[in-house]
Amino acid sequence: MRSVRQEPIAIIGMGCVLPDAPDVPAYWRNLQSGHVSVRHLSGARWDWSQYGSDDPGAVDRTYSFLGAPVDGPRFDWKKFKVPPIELKLLHTIEMMVLESAFQAMTSAGYTPERSFARDRVAVIAGSSGMGRKSNLGFNTKWRLPELLRAARAAPAWNQLSTENAERLVRELQTEFAQQHIDSSDDWTFWGFMSPVLGRVCSLFDLHGPHFCVDAHAASGLAALETAVQGLMNGEWDMALVGAASPALSPMEYVLHGKLRRLSTRGVFPLDARADGTALGEGAVMLLLKPLEAARRDGDPIQAVLRGVAGVNRGAGPSLTGTDPRAHHQAAREALRRADVPVDSVSYLETGATGVPAWDGHLVAGLGSAYREAGHVSLGAVAESVGDLQTASGLAALLKVVLMLREHSLIPQRSFQTWHPDLVLKDTPFDVSARNDWPTRGPRRAAIHAAGFGGVAYHAVVEEHVPETSRPSSVRRAPRSPGAASEAIAIVGLSCKYPGASAPQRLWENTLQGHHAVRDIPESRWPVSLYHDATREWLGGRDAYFRVYTPKAGQVQDTPELSPEFGLPPSAVAEMDVSQRWALEVAKAAVEDAGFGQQGRTLPPERTAVIVATTPGNRQETLVETRLAYPEFASIYRQVLSRAGISGEAAERLIEEARQGFLGGAPQVTSHTLPGLLNSAPATRVARALDARGPAFTVESACASTLTALSLAIQGLRDGRWDVAVVGGVWSIITAPFCVSMCFVRTISPKGMTQPFSKDADGFVHGEGCGIFVLKRLSDAKEDGDRIHAVIQGVGGSTDGRGKSIFASQARGQELAMRRALLDGGVEPSGIQYVEAHGSGMLEGDLPEAEALLEVYGRPEQPVTLGALKPLIGHSYVASAGAGVIRAVLALQRGVLPPLFTGAALNPRLASYEGPLAFPREARPWRVDGGPRRAAVNAYGFGGTNYHLILEEHRESP
Repeated sequence: MRSVRQEPIAIIGMGCVLPDAPDVPAYWRNLQSGHVSVRHLSGARWDWSQYGSDDPGAVDRTYSFLGAPVDGPRFDWKKFKVPPIELKLLHTIEMMVLESAFQAMTSAGYTPERSFARDRVAVIAGSSGMGRKSNLGFNTKWRLPELLRAARAAPAWNQLSTENAERLVRELQTEFAQQHIDSSDDWTFWGFMSPVLGRVCSLFDLHGPHFCVDAHAASGLAALETAVQGLMNGEWDMALVGAASPALSPMEYVLHGKLRRLSTRGVFPLDARADGTALGEGAVMLLLKPLEAARRDGDPIQAVLRGVAGVNRGAGPSLTGTDPRAHHQAAREALRRADVPVDSVSYLETGATGVPAWDGHLVAGLGSAYREAGHVSLGAVAESVGDLQTASGLAALLKVVLMLREHSLIPQRSFQTWHPDLVLKDTPFDVSARNDWPTRGPRRAAIHAAGFGGVAYHAVVEEHVPETSRPSSVRRAPRSPGAASEAIAIVGLSCKYPGASAPQRLWENTLQGHHAVRDIPESRWPVSLYHDATREWLGGRDAYFRVYTPKAGQVQDTPELSPEFGLPPSAVAEMDVSQRWALEVAKAAVEDAGFGQQGRTLPPERTAVIVATTPGNRQETLVETRLAYPEFASIYRQVLSRAGISGEAAERLIEEARQGFLGGAPQVTSHTLPGLLNSAPATRVARALDARGPAFTVESACASTLTALSLAIQGLRDGRWDVAVVGGVWSIITAPFCVSMCFVRTISPKGMTQPFSKDADGFVHGEGCGIFVLKRLSDAKEDGDRIHAVIQGVGGSTDGRGKSIFASQARGQELAMRRALLDGGVEPSGIQYVEAHGSGMLEGDLPEAEALLEVYGRPEQPVTLGALKPLIGHSYVASAGAGVIRAVLALQRGVLPPLFTGAALNPRLASYEGPLAFPREARPWRVDGGPRRAAVNAYGFGGTNYHLILEEHRESP
């Protein structure tokens, strides 16, 4: 096993917006004073009569509204250059992230005005999405046509006069739009967090990559570990790392309530009174830099991160459970990377939440990992701020950094007596009420975080003592220009894309020009309610609830899942299709790599799973609309009252509409939350494969699959794992998503994706899944693997400052391309084919073509461009997976694929033809001397860009 001993990393900047704490000083004061932000919630979004019940089994209701909210986060529009008129459009979590990021950057002295290497800063956040501003989230607000249909179908509706009925419909639509659409930008981000990071990059004009990772409640430490490795191998010089919880909403409470995880009386981690937890919200951001560089640059060093590591438990009985073995392994690996004695750690933030069974497994696993330690005091920040979910790990880390800096322990004030389910025999643990910190050696502490799916992460941090901190001897020397990084082999691949259930079929469709774009059937959703071909598209409010192009590239799918995955039918019934596709395609990719044959198995401890996906899947749409009906009912009640209908008559109309709208939709159960978790596509795969390395999902808008591949490559190169199962999945051709994308006019009115064409007017929706199995090339050769192709280089970037984070910039794409070429040690002239992003939108096509011309344009031997979206639609986060598969098969078969687009190029690109080739027919791929090489390009809103360099594999003679 390669050594991955970590270089000491300095934490030089800190920022937060947490419950009752708008900044770091306020957070520290609260911790010192023992302030508890957990309380019984009330107000407009916490209507107990609509969402609560004392009966834990009540349908679609929760038995607890105990929580820790951030009320009215401060937001200075001048500081963030957001016009006051747009303030009401900002999501509250977006405000928290921006404010926390600003604090972290400026507290270290890196202001927007300061000169520093802005192209060498990455921005990474742990996130499962921003969540809902209210319970009427993104999905339901666009489903008004279905809500109105249900209202009209109610038996009591027939008793209304035609005039009254028409007036009610008009007023319902107007009131609904005013309350839930006019003042919301949810249609823009749709819960994605990476565009918010794009705003941060724009504010500070940062050009390193930005992306989000989701490992459920361990997301913050997962982001931290990813950032540290990028710092160690020289991908970036600084990393702004953070995490944000989803916004609290009744939906969150109902889902967690069905798992019986909530308390009604308080949060008492480790204590005998513990009977559940309370949800919190907030954001934390930290600025990191290698310790030596921080000292050299005179940065304010708050503490030193010595080691961080994460694992997954692999196969297990429950997605929402946890396992002591995973906690033990994560802690031992973090300590090994930190290269510190276990008995030098005197304080441990456990990640305990007050859920007895969960906390019991944490203590058992950590106890075995720290058995040789002398004395370790335990703590859990959830007693103060509740369970912050994705932000919990970094909130705990921030607490520890402050304690180290101030040389003061914060006692666990809620603790009285050990919970009887905690096994403490042979452990060094106690819960100290003392404030003084042990003085032996440098003060060291550890932070632990655990998430659904069996995820566990651990970090070791110490106080900064300038005269005794040791210099690093483990950081890799920067590569000389043009020197290649270690090559990575693609040893397995599989896919599900429109019209293509396997890679070979995708290739055949490419050669034949088979278009898989079809009308969206009524079986998906009631298209006829949203599309009226006889009505002219007028825009404005007329467009709020309409789809002008009901077409998409769709995967032919069945709801069954093979029994070999060991999941009960009740769980499969509530599982989003993205989880099923990820399982099926990952299994096929692993089999394609030869595992499971002739006794070959994946190395469990050395296999990572990384899947690109986004919040807001199909299953979440169904659940959200079920749980959000009371919001619509409230508006309906107001409109009925103004029409003179109240009391029993009004309630009868409302109830009959509810029954018609929900139909046979299943009730929320304990399987519901696991079925829609954003982290689950990765952890489901890890469990199915018994893969025990890290398992998390990635989101970087439409560049997400290349982002996931980049992180997998990073881990293979630095020796953290030996095999990576990696790819992307997208399954969200829902009515709300289609309506919103039509509303912002990204969809082609003609229903055709025609990149780089004079007729290009947008794209058509697609969906799908592509998964790859990667190994180091040297290992693949030694193991006798069949090698599909070789990844030589990968590069990522952010556009930085610009007029809008929704418009791509050529300079950002060019930077990603040049970084990938440098990473692979490849000259631009060595690339013969580029699989372009090719969205069919001028705002993207023109900058992409400009960047490709600048990097690859050469009249004497033009590089050939291709794009798959005309055939299969735009599968968003999974789209680059299809591009990589086609490029790999093109390399294998020696054929340059055709570009199926319009007959004529956009006039603004006329001069590009010559230096770039836009072929309409397949051609033999001939090269003189050197190997065939291809590149795959991807970008997304928020200013994210990624580029991948592929090379054919030639067997040695």
